[in-house]
Amino acid sequence: MKYPCDMIRDLLPLYLDGVCSEESKRAVEAHLQECSACKEFYTAVQDADAIEIDPHSADRELQKAASFQSIRKKLVRRQVLAAFASVAVLLAVVCFIVGVLKSAGKNVEYADNISVSMVDGNLVGRLQGSRIDQMRIKRVSVSVGEQEKNYLFFSMADTKWDQLTTNPNSFSERTLCFADKGAGQIDAIYYYTGEYAGIESMSGTELQMIIDASVLLWEK
Repeated sequence: MKYPCDMIRDLLPLYLDGVCSEESKRAVEAHLQECSACKEFYTAVQDADAIEIDPHSADRELQKAASFQSIRKKLVRRQVLAAFASVAVLLAVVCFIVGVLKSAGKNVEYADNISVSMVDGNLVGRLQGSRIDQMRIKRVSVSVGEQEKNYLFFSMADTKWDQLTTNPNSFSERTLCFADKGAGQIDAIYYYTGEYAGIESMSGTELQMIIDASVLLWEK
């Protein structure tokens, strides 16, 4: 830690008489190695050989030494507070960035990263390389000829944070339809990222347009 020249020069009488503390001694010696002006002043004081410290002067010098210690403690305290403030600002920035990344949700586009399988009678959707943040599911029944078909349309959404923090080889799973909710009655499952409003009441022709814009992931 660097100290002002005036403070070091005030300590020189104590330093020359060998009555200053070890900490003050180290501070004076370190300063003299770096400051040529104070070093010349120190040499001049040595050459004069006329430093006399009366009792009152000694008290004043001791007071200066105590003041030096107090100033040093204040400087250290300020540095510690500045370091804590820097860490707090950094944490706030990191939290803000993480919050933004977690709130930036969007539909996951199909790229051989989504699959559907029947597990213990339940229909399960699986996403590779990210975590499922949200999911839309719509079950639609439609008459095809004399038969009634049950289709399941679904889409997944993740966030930038999910993508950045998930191992590319890991999987995230959600149940699309439970066994006791009629999973065995589903004829086909499509992955569809378009508009879901009113899809369950569409005509066969309209629903076919949705199917054409979807990816077939599972069928009975």
